[in-house]
Amino acid sequence: MKKTLLALTVLLLGTFSMAQTEFDAQKLIQPDIIGTARYMGMAGAFGALGGDASAIKDNPAGLGIYRSSEITGTINLQYQTSNSDWNGNISNDNLLNLGFNNLSYILAKPTYISESGNSGLLNSNWSFSYNRIKSFDRNSAISTKNSTSSITDYMSYFTGNIPSGNLGSSGNYNPYGNGDISWISVVGYQGWLMNETVTKNGSDSTSSWSSLLSKNEMVSPTFTIQERGAIDEYSIGWAGNFSNNLFIGLNANLQSVNYSMNSQYKESFGNNDGMTLSNSLSTTGVGINLNLGIIYRPVDLLRLGFAVHSPTVYGLTDSNSANLDYYINYSTIISGNFDTPNYSKSYLMATPWKVNASGAFILGQKGLISAEYVRDFSTSSYFMDDSYSIQNYKEENKGMKTMLKDVQTIKVGLEYKYTTNWAIRLGYANMSSGTNPNADLLLQPTTTRTDVQYFINNNTNFYTVGIGYRESSWFMDLAYVNKNVNETFYAYNSFASDFLTIMQNRFPTETDTSKLMVKPANVNTMTNNLVFSIGFKF
Repeated sequence: MKKTLLALTVLLLGTFSMAQTEFDAQKLIQPDIIGTARYMGMAGAFGALGGDASAIKDNPAGLGIYRSSEITGTINLQYQTSNSDWNGNISNDNLLNLGFNNLSYILAKPTYISESGNSGLLNSNWSFSYNRIKSFDRNSAISTKNSTSSITDYMSYFTGNIPSGNLGSSGNYNPYGNGDISWISVVGYQGWLMNETVTKNGSDSTSSWSSLLSKNEMVSPTFTIQERGAIDEYSIGWAGNFSNNLFIGLNANLQSVNYSMNSQYKESFGNNDGMTLSNSLSTTGVGINLNLGIIYRPVDLLRLGFAVHSPTVYGLTDSNSANLDYYINYSTIISGNFDTPNYSKSYLMATPWKVNASGAFILGQKGLISAEYVRDFSTSSYFMDDSYSIQNYKEENKGMKTMLKDVQTIKVGLEYKYTTNWAIRLGYANMSSGTNPNADLLLQPTTTRTDVQYFINNNTNFYTVGIGYRESSWFMDLAYVNKNVNETFYAYNSFASDFLTIMQNRFPTETDTSKLMVKPANVNTMTNNLVFSIGFKF
């Protein structure tokens, strides 16, 4: 049977399962702290403060604090290192890039002034902003040796009882166009990575699959991933200053998503055998949402803030494809390289509601202390098709509720003015896990996805420091932000009972089933940001 398939594009109808997973959703939901240097120097704890171009995206009422118009821009130099520990094997990778965090124009307009000069609507301000609200950029490398579990076992489990005649190309039949089978099964078969056993029962026959690996044979896997892209937000906002003690604001936002992923999963077997499964995935689209916020100043030294962010409704398009390279030494050497078609699917996604509560103490002209609590109700997110129906996404939406967790973020910031012009800043923020610790990737049996790895987010910490200089008509700020993300990596989901049955056939003397499942790796990604902002007041 022919083992090489030229790359092609096929028309994929509704018979295929939806490619999206709760881990794809979590990637868009998990928040970040990005903005101006002053904002980042205080770990984003600006919800009750306002008066900063990036603070407006968290609490639109902060726009009402402005007394003069302003133009602000920010650049961000980023150096990232990713370190992994997979069964004691240490790997690392790094990334250096330069990005643009924000560009904002604030129009501050005084309005009616009463006889007392400080009551009624004192300012009606407008903002026109670009903000990067999340960066996906990351390189990571993860490897280990002497693993009992192999992705070929996973392919065998996922294929189930599908006969080989449905997995190979013949005549006008193209298995990638068959909406009843998964592409990872086709890849495993066409790459000679699985063996078929046919059981006869009279005139009927049943197929079952097992890895090409011999009994008790172990493998050495390596996984690398390169992620790029961002979520950018374009906003128009209004806020009013009422009597210098109540500020109310509203933002209308357009968000642009641009995400790409390239990964390579390699396994080396005995006799110099091996395979490399390369995957490409891209997600693009736009979304809209509204933010509403208030800031209340009961006394001069205290400000209290509260904001609500509506769900963002995204129109998204996913595209995925894969390439398999294999080299297997049977009695003769079998090797080859082939591509899957490119699969593309458009869909809708609604992100969760978000609430933001904050408070700040203003220490006269010398400084301030602020704190903020943010909750993203991640489990309320859901997928829809182009007709706004959730019927085709029942399993994925169920997975959102069971696999994800609401994300809670706590931010604390401090600013101290040691002269009239100079200020120093410190900050800390913690984001809770966005996934349950026992979450696993449950791909549908007709999925086109062959990137079967997944990351469980554990927690994220930010440590920040900054300095700023201000004149009456201009200012500049510099910040250093250290971001640490801890994750658990699984090369594939090995917790199903059918998978363990396959593994027990390969390791018949092993009674501890935990040793037959894929072992997770611990991944720590540290991002060092050097952020510079400059602004002009008029």
